Amino acid sequence: MKTYFRLLSFAKPIEKFAIPYIIFTIFGVIFSTLNLALLAPLLTTLFANHTTGEVITKPENWLDLFKTFNYYTYQANLRYGAYGALKFVCLTIVISVLLGNIFRYLSQRIMESLKIHTLLNLRKAVFNNVMDLHLGYFNNERKGDIISKISADVQVVQFSVTGTLQVIFKEPLQLIAYIVFLFIISVKLTLFSILIIPVSAFVISRIVKRLKAQAAESQKSYGNMISNLDEALTGVKIIKAFNAVDFIKDKFNGENVRYSRIARSMAKRQQLASPVSEFMGVAMVSAIVLYGGSLIISKQSDLDAASFIAYIAMFSQVMRPAKAISDSFSNIHSGIAAGERVLQLIDEKPLIVDVPNA
Repeated sequence: MKTYFRLLSFAKPIEKFAIPYIIFTIFGVIFSTLNLALLAPLLTTLFANHTTGEVITKPENWLDLFKTFNYYTYQANLRYGAYGALKFVCLTIVISVLLGNIFRYLSQRIMESLKIHTLLNLRKAVFNNVMDLHLGYFNNERKGDIISKISADVQVVQFSVTGTLQVIFKEPLQLIAYIVFLFIISVKLTLFSILIIPVSAFVISRIVKRLKAQAAESQKSYGNMISNLDEALTGVKIIKAFNAVDFIKDKFNGENVRYSRIARSMAKRQQLASPVSEFMGVAMVSAIVLYGGSLIISKQSDLDAASFIAYIAMFSQVMRPAKAISDSFSNIHSGIAAGERVLQLIDEKPLIVDVPNA
């Protein structure tokens, strides 16, 4: 973590970005969660039997959001009729979606500015220090490795390390908001849901973890290939003079084959991740529908059809922030590994030569 926080020091002044980002993210999470919660009053308005004479009273606690939504929908129904209530609910959903997307856009703009600001400072520090190093350093280091650290590794730090700031705050907050709403709808159903989420998360995380390891191998292989290319082009006259063309070809092609093999394996896992995630998601939702349906049929739950559908819709979104959190920890490891290589260049000290007095 020492490396991680040192890399974040290049984001200073971080409060310039962090404070507005936190504010925009909180409002974005609130409205994005409400978008799904508003499904219940929408469905109630569409399919409720208005001839039963049932009176819905205002809940004592306004935090009981579903009952609060249903109460105001009921009032709109009494005042404007069923169609008027439907327009009221639809307008509320449209406004909520609009505000949610506006705040999400603003938070993404702030985070992107932070990433670019960090990348600018980090690349500047690396290049300035490299140019101040003594000539002996360049005799012992391959140009391809240096170029890879300044370009590719710095880019990895930008997306892996600074990108985790977005996930570390936003995704846990979104996950907590979803779980709170799920508990509000049904405690028993949510406790059952929490038990089956880790199973899917474990399967998906195994695929992602291997992808991150392969990405590190790919980066190293790419650096070797660039170094071989640079050495071949720089010393082409010597290579031809010593009749070493075939040796250089074999050396470059060997690394090229290795890089291609890693890329092929990564593509296979990336293509596997999507169908596995979709299957696990459908399997979990099916388990929730089966268990929740059994509670409703056996009268062990006071869930109505509208609340149950809203519950399923919200639960289907839970895995997205959960998966993002899992990915972020893998990103931190790969980003720190790249960051350590970058910091080695920054920490490299220029050779100080003592000049004797005349």
